[in-house]
Amino acid sequence: MIASVIFAIALVATLASAVLAVADVRRARTAAADADSAADSKSAPTGATRRLRPSGVVWGCVFVLFELFLTVWSAIGLVDQDPISAVVAAVALTVGGAVSFNRHRLVSQLPAKLLAHPLASAVVALGLGAVFAVLALEVPSNHDITYMYPLCLLLEIGLVYALFAGSFFLFQRTGSAPGVLAIAAFFVGIAQYFVILFKTMPISPSDLFAINTAAAVAGSGYTYTLSAFCLYGFALLACALILVTPLGELRRAADAAAAAPRGAHAAATAPRPHRARRVGINLLAALLLFGGVAAHVTLVDYYNFLGIQVYTWRPLESYYRQGFLPSFISSAQLMVPPKPADYSAEEADALVDEYAAAYDADNADNADRAAAEKQFDEVQPAVITIMNETFSDLSIYQNMHADYEGPQFFKGLDDALFRGDLYVSAYGGGTCNTEWEYLTGSSMSFLGSGLYPYMVYNQNPVPSLAEQFSELGYTTTAMHPNHASNWNRTNVYEQLGFDQFLSIDDFEGADTLRGMVTDGATYDKILELLQENDDPQFIFDVTMQNHSGYNTGLVPAAELEHYSIDGVEDPEVNEYLSLIQQSDEDLEKFIAELRELDRPVIVVFFGDHQPSFPSTYNDMWFTDEDEGTHTERLWHTQYFVWANYDVAGNAQESEHIDTSTNYLGALMAEAVGAPLTNLEKAHLSLREGLPIINVIGYQGSDGAWHLTGQDDDSEAASLRNDLWAMQYRMLFDTGEPVYATERQTEANETNPNLAPGTTAIL
Repeated sequence: MIASVIFAIALVATLASAVLAVADVRRARTAAADADSAADSKSAPTGATRRLRPSGVVWGCVFVLFELFLTVWSAIGLVDQDPISAVVAAVALTVGGAVSFNRHRLVSQLPAKLLAHPLASAVVALGLGAVFAVLALEVPSNHDITYMYPLCLLLEIGLVYALFAGSFFLFQRTGSAPGVLAIAAFFVGIAQYFVILFKTMPISPSDLFAINTAAAVAGSGYTYTLSAFCLYGFALLACALILVTPLGELRRAADAAAAAPRGAHAAATAPRPHRARRVGINLLAALLLFGGVAAHVTLVDYYNFLGIQVYTWRPLESYYRQGFLPSFISSAQLMVPPKPADYSAEEADALVDEYAAAYDADNADNADRAAAEKQFDEVQPAVITIMNETFSDLSIYQNMHADYEGPQFFKGLDDALFRGDLYVSAYGGGTCNTEWEYLTGSSMSFLGSGLYPYMVYNQNPVPSLAEQFSELGYTTTAMHPNHASNWNRTNVYEQLGFDQFLSIDDFEGADTLRGMVTDGATYDKILELLQENDDPQFIFDVTMQNHSGYNTGLVPAAELEHYSIDGVEDPEVNEYLSLIQQSDEDLEKFIAELRELDRPVIVVFFGDHQPSFPSTYNDMWFTDEDEGTHTERLWHTQYFVWANYDVAGNAQESEHIDTSTNYLGALMAEAVGAPLTNLEKAHLSLREGLPIINVIGYQGSDGAWHLTGQDDDSEAASLRNDLWAMQYRMLFDTGEPVYATERQTEANETNPNLAPGTTAIL
């Protein structure tokens, strides 16, 4: 019933705007005909001549199109059932359309004082328009604007005001350019709303490099329902446009009023030097304003000087308190990797040598390690890593208040070399950061949660597991049954040392679930690679089956789980849990096949991150605990390292070891007897005092959590500083370019690795 009311409101508003537009065009034509008739008879027309300006028509149509969009969106049920917000949006957009179509008459009726000072009036209108544009940007996702720090709000308004004013002067004191900027700000606000809805994370600067990846998955199971606050955003946008778009008309009316005492043709016959001077002044003003904004965002240190920082363990709160633009700019400035305190390349190299020597000393008499090394040299097992999309055991959330016990085969595997909780640097999305940590041994702790190294930094100098095993004579293969351009993998995998990359084209005809290639299909491909090539292989499989969103309704009824959380079924949760059940069954089948395979195989299996919805349950069901423990519950998955043969020196009784993704590769190599690099030895030695580190925080040997960015004088903090120095040396102090030299910029249809007919949004 309410949905029908909202649709009716939107439809009536659209029809009303259309009627007003037609009536306005007719009045304008009549007024123009009367003016022409008066001119022919050489008699002065009575009253103000009413003419229809093209810009007024265009902006009037923009308002009508917004109303038409809301009508269609409400008709298909994608608008929240909130009649008040629907009425507010409809009225604001209708008024905006009426003002646009009638702008000539309305401006001509402004008080003479305003027309006498058009620039001052424009300055005020632009300021008020900037306020409404900022609100249109913030309100869709930041529902309580009073939560923002006042100075941050003023800073954001000031930035938008400067951009509005700069564009106003650049286009010779017309209002269309500020209007376009207001619409752009609103669209960013809507995008922010949906990104937060689907990922529980705000938009970060690195997301701009990943538009192609986002576009590739945007239509997969997501429902784009506009909230009541999105409708309020439409109303606020309408207010901004009403204020700024008629400014060109205001200038023309002021010029006409000034010329009236000198004659009707005074404005047309004004001296050209005067016009040229005004154009030059406008361009100079635009240059100063845009230059000031550019200087401000590049020279003012938002993090250290203004104190605007995005806390990695609660980035949403940072955006809500500080505003979108200040938080975004602060994050962008930090894309330049900060150098560790008192850093030098020599000291970083010395740290690696020192920690590696400590590892060698501790393991000098380790018979188990020696036996594993000898065995590895003899058998050269295949090493398979499965990074399973969004695989996690949600039974950690009090069994979801639904008697959910988690993936049973995965949890019951009792002959792994070791297994445990894996602390990752992604939540709800950002798969590439987890794989980057695993493949390179680096930690996102020093870079922040809103940054994607695959997209931003040069990976050529970065050591990786693929390169390491390639140097041992292994054939290295990466596979991901989706577009090769996602997260720039087509370039990055080559830079990290993979010999080949199997993407969606290599899975033609594979089994799918919800339109995505199943885990089982990737396991079949792995078995195929092992059967075709007897040489030692390193295979890295990034699955796709469980990718969000989880409102597709495409899981077959026979495979759909039905859990009632506190007595209520949630379709999103049940679809996700159904996918995890299917993953668990495919994993069980795969391990069974490997047990029968006549060649030694190591399997590293882990989930890249949790889905985005557990944060709700985490906050509801876990209270009165320290912030580190509370937040890290969201930022971890589970893993195991398993072998289909008896690994020398290992009991293979699934020893429980909690760790973080950056250490996992080294732990695996150590357990199976693979040669270790000095950097891996250093990491394993340092890990004794810093067993877990991710973007959210780190854990000391005493089990206490420390949050990233907080002042800390613990031993764990000191070890973290050492790790950062070693990592900075490895990533950014190599003599090679810091930033990515190869980015995925071509359209997908030009990339032979991608699905035929697929088009990228660049």
